[in-house]
Amino acid sequence: MMPLKAKITSLTDEHATLEFNDRQIITVPITSIEGQPKRGMEVGVVFAAFGSEDAGRQALARDLLNSLFST
Repeated sequence: MMPLKAKITSLTDEHATLEFNDRQIITVPITSIEGQPKRGMEVGVVFAAFGSEDAGRQALARDLLNSLFST
């Protein structure tokens, strides 16, 4: 599982709007984004079924490590 890439297109005090490469847009609570979200920042999005959260985190970590070692 690879994370989907999205860009933060707008921020409010409570929500961030994310736009994916295929132009789909979702709004999520800022509390669901790790780090300091900023407009224009690229984020990785992983969807995991309840009970599978650890597998989602492991997949995200694996993808991040692979991108670090491939540069």
